[in-house]
Amino acid sequence: MLQRIREHTTGWFAWVVIALIIFAMAFFGIEHYFQARVDTYAAKIESAPSWWRDAPSEGATGRLARSFLWETHEISEDDFRERFDRYRQQMREQAGDQYDVEQVESIETKRLVLDAMIDEEILKLAAARDGIAIDASQVRDAILEVEGITQDGEFIGEDAYLIWLQSRGLTAAGFEAQVAEQLKVSKLPQAIGASGMVGASELEALLALQAETRDLRYVEIPLPAPDDAAIDDAALAAWHEANAARYSTEETVTVSYVELDAATLAVATAPTEDELRQRYESQRTRFGTEEQRTIAHILVEVAPGADEATVNAARAEAGEIAALARAEGADFAALATQRSDDIGTRDQGGDLGIITRGVFPADFESAAFALPAGGVSDPVRTDGGWHVLKVTDLVEASVLPFEAVRAQLEAEFGDSERERLFNERSGALVDAILREPNSITAVAADLGLEVRSAGPFTRATGEGVAAVEAVREVAFSRTQKDDRVVSDPVEVGSNRLLVLQVSAHSPAALRPLAEVREQVFADLAADRLAKAARERADALLARARGGESLEAIATGLGAVPQESLRVSRQAGLPDPAIVAEAFRLEALVAGQAADVGLASLGNGRYALVVATRITAGDLSTLTPAVRAQLQAQLAQLRGSAERDAFVRALRSQFEITVAEQRL
Repeated sequence: MLQRIREHTTGWFAWVVIALIIFAMAFFGIEHYFQARVDTYAAKIESAPSWWRDAPSEGATGRLARSFLWETHEISEDDFRERFDRYRQQMREQAGDQYDVEQVESIETKRLVLDAMIDEEILKLAAARDGIAIDASQVRDAILEVEGITQDGEFIGEDAYLIWLQSRGLTAAGFEAQVAEQLKVSKLPQAIGASGMVGASELEALLALQAETRDLRYVEIPLPAPDDAAIDDAALAAWHEANAARYSTEETVTVSYVELDAATLAVATAPTEDELRQRYESQRTRFGTEEQRTIAHILVEVAPGADEATVNAARAEAGEIAALARAEGADFAALATQRSDDIGTRDQGGDLGIITRGVFPADFESAAFALPAGGVSDPVRTDGGWHVLKVTDLVEASVLPFEAVRAQLEAEFGDSERERLFNERSGALVDAILREPNSITAVAADLGLEVRSAGPFTRATGEGVAAVEAVREVAFSRTQKDDRVVSDPVEVGSNRLLVLQVSAHSPAALRPLAEVREQVFADLAADRLAKAARERADALLARARGGESLEAIATGLGAVPQESLRVSRQAGLPDPAIVAEAFRLEALVAGQAADVGLASLGNGRYALVVATRITAGDLSTLTPAVRAQLQAQLAQLRGSAERDAFVRALRSQFEITVAEQRL
C-alpha cells in the first residue's frame, strides 16, 4: 500500500497532508483506521475539508484522507424513523379511509422522505461551509412574521411576547437561535427562488401559447378482438414466473406474547379512612375551583435602556392614570383605550383575561393577586414599562367536602396501587427477559402470566395486538425474525405493554400456478390485448403519417372521424389525452402530409389526432393588473425551478451514501 501511495502522491501539499495523517495516527492509534464499526445510518454525507476542497477520495491516499480528513455527517436510522413516523401519521390523517398502506410504506416513498432530510442537512453544511451569517435585524424581522407576535402589523409588546413564548415552552434566546438557524439554511435557496424573472416579450409569447385554441379531428381506434385461444399452459407458466411479485403471498409472522396491563392487576388491600383523608387534604385544590382573577391593565411603555428621568416621568404618568382610575365613576376600559401603550390590549379596554400564577413577572403577579375585586393598583414596573392593574372580575375558590369525593379517592387509590404494581412487574419482566432471552414461556412462568398467540399477520395489517403498528415493527425486525429472541417491552397503551417472540415466519412466496390460474390467465390476456392494441395503433399511425387520410382509416375501422373546434388547452372535452396530443402537433397545411399524433386513452384504447387549425390567443382583453399577476406567477415558477436546480447542484458537491436496507 505504501508503494501505491508513493506512486500516486505528488506535490508538497499532498506530502504535508500525509504527514498530518501520520501525526494523527501516532496520537490516536492506527487501530482507528482498521477498527470495525457498526453502521447505523440511514444516510451518510461526506465532504472534503473546507480548507482542501479537492482533497483526494480515491486510491490509497484518498482512503487515508477520507478516514482522517474528510467531514462526515450522518442521518441516523432513529432520526429517519421519527421523521417517517410523522409523515405516515400526516398521510393517514389526510387520506382517512383512502389511506394506501402499500404506497406509503414503499421504498420509493421512504426515499422521498429521506431525500428531503438529506437536502436539509446539505443546506446546513453548505451554509456553515460558506460562512452564511444572519444578523439580529434579520432574526427580528423573521420573528415579526410569525403569527401571534404582531397585531395590526405592530409588535404585541415585550410582556405579551414573553407570554406567547412561555405558552409554547420556549425561551426568547432559544427561539431566536432556532429562527437564526432556519434563516441560515433557507437564505440562499430563498434568494434564488425569489430571483426568477420573466421578460415582457417572453410573457407575451407564453400568454399567447396559453390562450391559443385549436380545431382538431380524431378517430378513436376500437380494441382488437381478444385472442384467448392462443394462451396455452406453457404461456401461463412463463407469465406466472416472470411476474412472480403479482402472485406471491405476503410475508407473515406469528408471535407468542405475554401482556402486562395495569388495569387487570388486582389490588390486595383497600385504603383506610385515614389514608383517604390524608390524600384528600394533600390534594384539596383538585376538588374545587381555584380563585379566578380577570385583570385589565394600562401600560406606560419605557424603552429598554431609558435614563432615570424618562423612567421617573413614565412612573409619574402611570401614577396619574391610577388616580384617574380610582376616581368615582371612572371607566378603566376607556382610560386603557386612550392612554395605554399596549397595542395588543388597549382596543379591548386593557383586558388580559383570567391570569394564573407563574406566567407574568413576579412584581406584576404579586400586585395582581393582592388586589380585591374592583381594586386598582399603584404603578408596577416590568421590563416593558409601568403598569396600572385592575381586577375586573373575581371568583372565589371553592372546595368540595370529603364525603362528596370519597368514592373518587378510593378509585384513585386503586389506580395508583395498580400503577405501582405495574412498575414493579415491568421491572421484573425485564429481569426475566435478561435471564431467559430465548424462551417466552419461561419469562411468562416467572411472572405468572399467560402466553398468548397472534397471527399470522403482515407488515401492514394485523388483528388484536398486531393491529398496533409498534408491535408489527418489532415482530418484523431482523432480530426477531432471524434470532427468535424475546423482544424488549413494547408499549401498546397507557400502563400496558407486551413482550413477544416470533414463533413462525413465512417469507413471501410464489403461489402455485394452479391456485392463481384464473388471475394469471386474465392478466396475460389483458397484457396481450394491450400489446395488440398498441401494435395496431402504431401501424395505423404509420399509415396516417404515410399520407392515408383519417377518413379512409376510419372507414376501415368501421368508425367515423370526430371534430372539435376552438379547443383550449384546459378543455375537458374531448378526452384530455386527445387535447394534450393536439397541442403537440403542427397545424394541417394544404398539399402536405398531416402531422398525426397518437393519444393513449387508457385501458388499451388509442386515438389518431390531427390539428386542422391553430388560432392565436387574443391578449387584447387582458388588463395590466392581470398581466402583472401572470408575470409574477411565471417568475415564481421559474424561481422555484432554479432553486431546485441549485439544490441538485449542491448535492453533487457531497458524497452521499444511502442505506436502503435500513429504511
